[in-house]
Amino acid sequence: MAHLISERKPYLLLFVLLTINLVLMSSRVRGGARGSLLEQAILTVASPFIKSASWISQATVGTWQSYVDLRDVRQDNEQLRNDLERLNLQVHELEEARQEARRLVDLLDLRETLRFPSVSAHVIARTVSDGDSILMLDRGSRAGLARNHPVVTPRGVVGRVILAEPGVSKVQSLLDSNSGIAAMTQRTRVQGMVFGDGEIGCRMEYVSESADVEVGDVVITSGLEEIYPKGFLIGVVTGVEVGQGLTKQVRVRPEVDVRRLEEVLVLLKPEGPQGPEAP
Repeated sequence: MAHLISERKPYLLLFVLLTINLVLMSSRVRGGARGSLLEQAILTVASPFIKSASWISQATVGTWQSYVDLRDVRQDNEQLRNDLERLNLQVHELEEARQEARRLVDLLDLRETLRFPSVSAHVIARTVSDGDSILMLDRGSRAGLARNHPVVTPRGVVGRVILAEPGVSKVQSLLDSNSGIAAMTQRTRVQGMVFGDGEIGCRMEYVSESADVEVGDVVITSGLEEIYPKGFLIGVVTGVEVGQGLTKQVRVRPEVDVRRLEEVLVLLKPEGPQGPEAP
């Protein structure tokens, strides 16, 4: 019996396959337009997994898109930040150029009021120590500068040239303890000498005890030492003290801030003490 079944095994397998095929065909016919019953069963079982896979796919795509969008936003922000920094730098450069142009215009206006030649120069270095107050200019003897040429700005006196090399010159400012300027008060024409006191400012000496000098009086050059032309502003009186003997010592705040100077005008020494007359 076993031998008989073994011989007919191929035929039995063929019969089973044919039967399965007929069943599938029958189920497809009965399923109609909705598909076969087997397909419906498979879809029913697999639908939760298909939905999960779809949700995961959508979430992944959404997350990736969000990442791409965020990266683009970051790149845009970085570009905007760079643009802003560049614009700020341009604004600072334009403001610096505007201020320099304003200072140069003021120097030009001052030059036009003078009756003798002058040379503009830039301050390239400064030294303030132990009572010394020295400026270095980028113009020298090649530009016509020489010892004792006065240095001014539209605000007033800066100092005088004490050394002129071909391409640079050294200026002793009015704050230097070795400086001295013949001066007078604009209101009452009281005469005296203004000396430098370093960072403290200046003092006006040789002022008579009976002289009419008050806080707030304007001090100008008198031209008597024949270095500074008459009538240039030196500073304003900030204090009046009792001096030695029959004199007063007058504290003067310079009108020019030597520590912040950038451009100056050097007056080529005129014939005689000429300059803008004080009112």
